[in-house]
Amino acid sequence: MSNILTQQQIDMASNAEPHEILLAIHKRIVNTEAMVAKYRDHAKNLQLELEMQKERIVKLEERNKEEDKILAEPYSSVYGEDETKI
Repeated sequence: MSNILTQQQIDMASNAEPHEILLAIHKRIVNTEAMVAKYRDHAKNLQLELEMQKERIVKLEERNKEEDKILAEPYSSVYGEDETKI
Protein backbone atom coordinates (compact mmCIF):
# COMPACT_ATOMS: atom_id res chain seq x y z
CA MET A 1 0.00 0.00 0.00
CA SER A 2 2.90 2.34 0.58
CA ASN A 3 3.68 2.15 -3.14
CA ILE A 4 0.37 3.77 -3.97
CA LEU A 5 0.13 6.27 -1.12
CA THR A 6 2.76 8.50 0.39
CA GLN A 7 3.47 8.28 4.11
CA GLN A 8 1.75 11.63 4.60
CA GLN A 9 -1.39 10.30 2.90
CA ILE A 10 -1.33 7.18 5.07
CA ASP A 11 -1.01 9.31 8.21
CA MET A 12 -3.84 11.57 7.08
CA ALA A 13 -6.08 8.57 6.38
CA SER A 14 -5.36 6.96 9.72
CA ASN A 15 -6.22 10.21 11.55
CA ALA A 16 -9.27 11.02 9.38
CA GLU A 17 -12.86 10.60 10.35
CA PRO A 18 -14.82 7.94 8.42
CA HIS A 19 -16.94 10.54 6.63
CA GLU A 20 -13.75 12.29 5.43
CA ILE A 21 -12.44 9.03 4.03
CA LEU A 22 -15.75 8.33 2.29
CA LEU A 23 -15.76 11.85 0.86
CA ALA A 24 -12.22 11.40 -0.49
CA ILE A 25 -13.14 8.05 -2.04
CA HIS A 26 -16.25 9.56 -3.59
CA LYS A 27 -14.22 12.42 -5.05
CA ARG A 28 -11.75 9.95 -6.54
CA ILE A 29 -14.58 7.92 -8.07
CA VAL A 30 -16.23 11.01 -9.58
CA ASN A 31 -12.90 12.16 -11.03
CA THR A 32 -12.26 8.70 -12.48
CA GLU A 33 -15.73 8.56 -14.04
CA ALA A 34 -15.19 11.97 -15.63
CA MET A 35 -11.83 10.84 -17.00
CA VAL A 36 -13.38 7.66 -18.43
CA ALA A 37 -16.16 9.70 -20.08
CA LYS A 38 -13.58 12.00 -21.68
CA TYR A 39 -11.58 8.98 -22.84
CA ARG A 40 -14.72 7.41 -24.33
CA ASP A 41 -15.56 10.63 -26.20
CA HIS A 42 -11.98 10.86 -27.46
CA ALA A 43 -12.09 7.25 -28.64
CA LYS A 44 -15.40 7.87 -30.45
CA ASN A 45 -13.96 10.95 -32.15
CA LEU A 46 -10.91 8.98 -33.27
CA GLN A 47 -13.12 6.19 -34.60
CA LEU A 48 -15.22 8.71 -36.54
CA GLU A 49 -12.11 10.35 -37.97
CA LEU A 50 -10.74 6.94 -38.95
CA GLU A 51 -13.96 6.04 -40.76
CA MET A 52 -13.90 9.38 -42.60
CA GLN A 53 -10.30 8.76 -43.68
CA LYS A 54 -11.22 5.27 -44.91
CA GLU A 55 -14.05 6.74 -47.01
CA ARG A 56 -11.70 9.35 -48.42
CA ILE A 57 -9.14 6.68 -49.35
CA VAL A 58 -11.83 4.64 -51.13
CA LYS A 59 -12.95 7.71 -53.10
CA LEU A 60 -9.38 8.58 -54.05
CA GLU A 61 -8.70 5.00 -55.14
CA GLU A 62 -11.82 5.04 -57.29
CA ARG A 63 -10.77 8.35 -58.85
CA ASN A 64 -7.30 6.92 -59.55
CA LYS A 65 -8.84 3.89 -61.22
CA GLU A 66 -11.02 6.12 -63.39
CA GLU A 67 -8.05 8.32 -64.33
CA ASP A 68 -5.93 5.25 -65.10
CA LYS A 69 -8.73 3.90 -67.26
CA ILE A 70 -9.03 7.21 -69.12
CA LEU A 71 -5.27 7.45 -69.66
CA ALA A 72 -5.07 3.88 -70.92
CA GLU A 73 -7.81 4.30 -73.55
CA PRO A 74 -6.91 5.24 -77.12
CA TYR A 75 -7.75 8.83 -77.95
CA SER A 76 -8.29 11.09 -80.90
CA SER A 77 -6.59 14.45 -80.70
CA VAL A 78 -8.22 17.74 -81.61
CA TYR A 79 -6.18 17.64 -84.85
CA GLY A 80 -7.90 14.46 -85.98
CA GLU A 81 -4.97 12.13 -85.23
CA ASP A 82 -5.93 8.80 -83.80
CA GLU A 83 -3.61 7.15 -81.28
CA THR A 84 -4.44 3.72 -82.63
CA LYS A 85 -3.09 4.64 -86.09
CA ILE A 86 0.22 6.02 -84.79
